[in-house]
Amino acid sequence: MTPKDIGQLLSVGFDGFEAPPSLLGAIRQGRVGGVILFGRNVRDVLQLRTLTSELQEAAALGGHASLFIAIDQEGGAVRRLRDRFVPLPSAMAMAASGQVESAQRLLYLSALEMMNLGINQNYAPVLDVNNNPLNPVIGIRSFGEDPESCARWGQLYIRAMQDAGMIATGKHFPGHGDTDQDSHSALPLVPHDRIRLEAIELLPFRAAIAAGIRALMSAHVVFPAFDPIPHQPATISAAILGNLMRQELGFSGMIVTDCMEMAAIHDGVGTSEGTFRAISAGADQVLISHSGSLQHQSYERLSRAVAHGEIASSRLKEAVRTVSETKALIGHPEGAVDSEEAYRLAEEIWESAVAGVGALDRLPLKGPLTLVTFQSIPRSPADDRGAASAHPLAEFLHDQVHQHFSLPLKPTPNDIEEVHRESHGMPLVVALDNALQHPEQLLLLNRQWTAGPIVAIALSSPYDLKRIPVGSVGLTAFDPSIEAQRAISKALRGQIAIKGHWPITLEVRNR
Repeated sequence: MTPKDIGQLLSVGFDGFEAPPSLLGAIRQGRVGGVILFGRNVRDVLQLRTLTSELQEAAALGGHASLFIAIDQEGGAVRRLRDRFVPLPSAMAMAASGQVESAQRLLYLSALEMMNLGINQNYAPVLDVNNNPLNPVIGIRSFGEDPESCARWGQLYIRAMQDAGMIATGKHFPGHGDTDQDSHSALPLVPHDRIRLEAIELLPFRAAIAAGIRALMSAHVVFPAFDPIPHQPATISAAILGNLMRQELGFSGMIVTDCMEMAAIHDGVGTSEGTFRAISAGADQVLISHSGSLQHQSYERLSRAVAHGEIASSRLKEAVRTVSETKALIGHPEGAVDSEEAYRLAEEIWESAVAGVGALDRLPLKGPLTLVTFQSIPRSPADDRGAASAHPLAEFLHDQVHQHFSLPLKPTPNDIEEVHRESHGMPLVVALDNALQHPEQLLLLNRQWTAGPIVAIALSSPYDLKRIPVGSVGLTAFDPSIEAQRAISKALRGQIAIKGHWPITLEVRNR
């Protein structure tokens, strides 16, 4: 086992639009086998092509295998390639749209674009079944709360990506959907018994394996039903990665860890020790997305483990072989992407996803209205939209907005009173943003201060519509993206039909 073999097991991230000399040096030395890109690394098409070429050239100069160059391009709120790239709706918006053929074609075009840009691994699709409305990190990243629907849409996503030569990477095994904590900041636990986990959480992963998915990512989540060791997340569990994934489910592809700098690992066993334990448990690609020092420490920890015989040579050889075999599956892109076709398909999906509950007969809205939006912050570090300084709905409805109130996520009684006082009895549109976590927002809907319609728009979480009062209207596009908000504005004006399917369960009132 050589130092460059150890490096093949590590994928790392960095800051900036250019690769730092330290990273290029590590690649040339064989200490790195893959790179993950974030929005912080992407300025435009030319810059991105230059960056990926430079990274691969460093590997070639060192005489090493080509790199995995990966990204989280799920769609919706987790979309590292945004402006001027193929647009992608969220997984839940795709499922809500019912536009199977359009979604498959759009996903293929997105994968083709990434391959043409030098990106060959996508950390998607999300195969988690989102059956917890209070889940702070999955939500609309999931295809919904029905395991069979998640399985079907997951297979579609996988085939579209891999038809373009991409390495699709399903996540987060064995399921992050039924948690109320974010593993970026805590160590979640899923307490259900094995019968329940088999019926719900594992079903989409079994389907993904049947579809030939090439990589699966582990969850930093504790599953006592699968591993009795207390507080042991799946990422470092041989019972879950080895026994369950490899032996019982028969997965032969590459096992990838979620980022080892997340609090669920970093604040527990630690990043470098977690890296060693993950490889020992059965992982093949360890992801360390930010810190150069932690990347170095993790490499050194693996090196010491090899030198001191702390890890079986057969396990290391298996991991290196799996990485090599997976890299050999990377395809070669053929053809260019038709941007007009991609935008048309995405718009069709976003508009078809718009769904409503409540007094829909009170739409469309005509004449002046009052708009309330909230000064949003990302729900999770996975969400890369950033804090909004302006609100798209205000722009799309600008000719009708008489008053626009931009309130904090937790509006005060004075904020709410001012909205009611200044709105002069006109229709009220409230763009809810995680109102289940910030119920103060719902007080704007409960005050029957106007004879006009009260419309609640659920942006980040469609589950917010569970709490809207009788007589009001609820709309969602299952996606907080600017493009999804454009579709909602069209629905408010009566320019498109509200015809979406429901990938989740909501209480429908007065429909």
